[in-house]
Amino acid sequence: WGRYLTCTIFQVIFVIGVGLLSFVSWFFLIKPRGCGDGDLICDPASPLGVGIFYLSVYLVAFGYGGHQPTLATFGADQLDDDANSKAAFFSYFYFALNVGALFSNTILVYFEDKGLWTEGFLVSLGSAIVALAAFLAPTKQYRYVKPCGNPLPRVAQVFVATARKWSVVRPGNPQELYEVEGPESAI
Repeated sequence: WGRYLTCTIFQVIFVIGVGLLSFVSWFFLIKPRGCGDGDLICDPASPLGVGIFYLSVYLVAFGYGGHQPTLATFGADQLDDDANSKAAFFSYFYFALNVGALFSNTILVYFEDKGLWTEGFLVSLGSAIVALAAFLAPTKQYRYVKPCGNPLPRVAQVFVATARKWSVVRPGNPQELYEVEGPESAI
């Protein structure tokens, strides 16, 4: 499966979700039939429109939740094992995330305040498509680290160890705790 395929699949799911959100807001939710002159009570949104809306929101959440954490580790795979270059990568990566958050909290709020919800969704869709294209463009130059083993047993191992050590009393002296220092440290 690998990180590249995970990022690609979940980014595509994210783009589909934002595209559906733009579609459903334009055709079903923003201007329901029977309103606009101030005299008529608006008809409620159609069940189909509401269903597509919720589907699109779930797709956006699923896609974002799948590609966002994997993207950082995939980016780190592209670098040598130099600690400085990886630290710089994560600094730039999180800087870019914060610039994106700044963009979404300023530009998109402007659209929302003006009542241009669909246009805001379309700007988000355009950004998502550009990001997907920028990710896919250098596909041949990427380093691909093969996944090693199934992560589920390691996760289960943590829960089993936690359950077994639930009532263990922590030593009063921190020097008595077992800590691995250096590159072998898991922390």
